[in-house]
Order: sequence, then structure tokens, then C-alpha cells
Amino acid sequence: MAGVTSFNTVKGENGSNIRKILEMAIFVKPWEEADPAITKIYSATEGLIVPAGYMPTGLITKDDGATWSREQDSSDVTSYGRGEPSRRDITSDVSGLAFTMQESKKLAMELFHGLDLTAITTDADGNFFFDKPARPGARKYRVLAIGKDGDGPDAVYLARWLPKAQVTENGEQAWSDGDELKYPATFTAYTDDAVGTSFREIWGGPGLDHEAMGFPVPAAG
Repeated sequence: MAGVTSFNTVKGENGSNIRKILEMAIFVKPWEEADPAITKIYSATEGLIVPAGYMPTGLITKDDGATWSREQDSSDVTSYGRGEPSRRDITSDVSGLAFTMQESKKLAMELFHGLDLTAITTDADGNFFFDKPARPGARKYRVLAIGKDGDGPDAVYLARWLPKAQVTENGEQAWSDGDELKYPATFTAYTDDAVGTSFREIWGGPGLDHEAMGFPVPAAG
């Protein structure tokens, strides 16, 4: 029977669209008003693009990875005789990122302790120290997380950029002979007025199949 549509055809499934974050790197930089917005993470001539000033947080725990959160609150209008709200408005929509750093280095300590350690000096015997302030400051950052799936010409990059973020929670740090020193940090994203958003997701890479994903195919160069 010519022209008969099969169930496999109408399902519209494409296994190539299933992605895993096999490798990951998280970068942060202190927020500065003049920072350019990030709109791309890959180009055919440059490869992977990490803007100047973004510092890598280093190794993070494998079991936890990076956890993206989104908390929403809503306000409902209810009406007599109706079992569901007649109207619902989103009153709060907050994104966040949590991860745990494993490297004992300046950036990890700054994020964990909420300090700027730029002015720290080392004495002649190799010692350095820093103190917890009486009133911690709210330091603003830009956060760029890049995940990778595939290699070489099949590489696909997924990036999430928080144009303005603050560390709003630090987990406990245990000292033991069985585990490494860990530096947990949870970022909360805030809208950057110049960018107009608190969260941006960017896809790129030579292995990206735009047509299969339902997005416009890039113009031929």
C-alpha cells in the first residue's frame, strides 16, 4: 500500500539528539560592568572560545558534577466552583548552579570563603594567611560552564552563562584521611541589566546537527 505512514515515521525519534556531558569545565570572573556579553563558544577558525578573564575552577567532584537548579514561585487566582486556578502568574524564577571544587588553590578559596585574596602576600618562610571579615561582602561574578560531548569533528559544546551571580551558600568542609579537601559553592543567578537576562544557554561545535535539533542551519561560509 503506497503512501501508508508507519508508526516509526510519525514518532519523530532521533537518537543522535541524546547528549551526555562527558567533560566539563567551569569558569568564573569578577563582575565588571564593561565585560562583553557572551554569544558564542565555538568558531570554525578559533575552536573553543573562552573569553579573556574567565578563570577555571579546576577539578570538581565526579559524583556531584554540576547541579543546575530553578526555583519558581507563583500566585494563583481561584474561582468558586473551579477545581484549578483560574489564573496563575509566575512571581519568582531563580536559577542557580552548585558544584564542589577539589583543588586547593586561590580561586577555590576565594569562592568558598567569600574573599578577594588578590592582595595576599607570602613571607620569607613560605607562609600566607587570610582572615574572615566581620561582615562578609557580596562579591559578584560572571560564571561560564562548558560541557562537551563527542570528540574531534563530532564534538558538541553546551555552555550556560550566568552574567551576574553571587555565591549564596557554601557547604560543610570535612577534614579526614579518607577524602580530599572540598570547596562546595552554590551560585545564585541575577539579571544583568545590560545583558537583560540572568541565564543564557549556548550550543556550538563541529558535531552540532542543527536540522536534527530543529534549529536553523548556519549559512554557508
